[in-house]
Amino acid sequence: MQSDQADRNWPPAVRNERGGTGPDSWWRERCLAWLEADDWYMLYKTAMSWRSAGAGMWMPEPWLMDVCSSLLHRQPKTAVHCTDMALHTWVGRPGDRSMLRYVRGLLIADHMSDPRSALDDLRAATQGPQWLTEAHQDLARVTEAATRSRVRKPRALPCPDFEPDYMDKIGAAASTPFVRPAPEQLPDDGAAPPLWTVAFEHIRRP
Repeated sequence: MQSDQADRNWPPAVRNERGGTGPDSWWRERCLAWLEADDWYMLYKTAMSWRSAGAGMWMPEPWLMDVCSSLLHRQPKTAVHCTDMALHTWVGRPGDRSMLRYVRGLLIADHMSDPRSALDDLRAATQGPQWLTEAHQDLARVTEAATRSRVRKPRALPCPDFEPDYMDKIGAAASTPFVRPAPEQLPDDGAAPPLWTVAFEHIRRP
């Protein structure tokens, strides 16, 4: 399914419109289709364009699809890098950040086999929204695994701090400046994304 012909399914009205509103439901439908097809490349392209449409860059959900794309491609380091880009520049609301910190912690603990380096992220996740109850269970599990871990050199750097000014630097060099979305354009802070369950099936290993 990795073909240029697949791009013809993209409606012209929402293709790469940074600052537009973009139908999030359409992007979810396309991401789900590529995810179910195990097509990492088209999932990556779709998630990237979703971020460029409307408020996608500031929402956790497109970044989750980037993470899933990297995992389908068997690139867990790239998956962590996706969370780092979001956490460093774009996703600043505390509930949303807790969600991405949870994902980051699971990637480091389970996909990169470095439980000790995952603890700070998982601790941060336990301070997140109430629906994220599994974060407490995973923190306990990974804490126990860290006591047995033989990894001495960290396989991931600490989570980056949020630096929203960096977005302005990027936007200044872009042909179309980034426009921060109004609060009503975003889901509630920390709300469970509609694609969370299907993404979690890829992110959390049994």
